[in-house]
Amino acid sequence: MNEFLSSYLVSFIWSVSIFVVFILILLKLGVKHVLAAVDAREAKIARELKESEDAYAKAKQLREELDRLMKGAEAKISEMIKEATRDGEAIRAKAVETARDEIDAVRNRSLREIEAARHSAIVQLKQAVAEVAIQVAEKIVREKLDAAKQEQVVGAALDAYESRLVKAN
Repeated sequence: MNEFLSSYLVSFIWSVSIFVVFILILLKLGVKHVLAAVDAREAKIARELKESEDAYAKAKQLREELDRLMKGAEAKISEMIKEATRDGEAIRAKAVETARDEIDAVRNRSLREIEAARHSAIVQLKQAVAEVAIQVAEKIVREKLDAAKQEQVVGAALDAYESRLVKAN
């Protein structure tokens, strides 16, 4: 076993020495670059994290502003609807009032026309009665009739008058 140790001990020491030197060289040369790369990556991740947090805060702020604007727009729309409803009611009321005025005007004109027609009918009736009375008087005077004959002539005149009224209506 001594022999084993002595023959491999030298190799072992050289191997360890080379390994240590290699580690030292690697630490001296490679670790700086690896650490620099790790630091750069860490800075990049931190920067991107900050940018994402800033973007999130900005998006949150924009959302709050949008919500506020939406509430304002909803209030404005509601007010516009109320105003349009009031305007519509005013227009409807004005249209109803105008229609009522027109109906009253038509009714008054119709009443005046009816009254004029009634007056005209009364005038015509009076003229017809006067004509019948004159005709009866003429017949009575011409014939100098007795009472029975006179009643018959007056009855015939009244029948003629009533037939004229029926034809006139």
